[in-house]
Amino acid sequence: MSVKVRFYSYDVEFEFENSVEFPVAPQVGDEVNLISFFKYQTSERHEYYENMEDLNLYDNALVTERTWCRDTQKDEVYMLIQLKYKRRK
Repeated sequence: MSVKVRFYSYDVEFEFENSVEFPVAPQVGDEVNLISFFKYQTSERHEYYENMEDLNLYDNALVTERTWCRDTQKDEVYMLIQLKYKRRK
């Protein structure tokens, strides 16, 4: 059973409100890379990659918090995960 996950970060502003399907819910301390959730050679993937370069951040992020939430408009339960990105030197 997969888990619906949404992300937020103080390092990057996410504009999408759709859930990403994970086979297993990421745990606090896990490292995730969202680039793999964008289809190859799409404008969204390219824009995400450029934004990470402009912000001088690595693609990988650390899961620092997680909580279960419910979207009453979409009638879905999802896990909200806070990500902390590492700055490039």
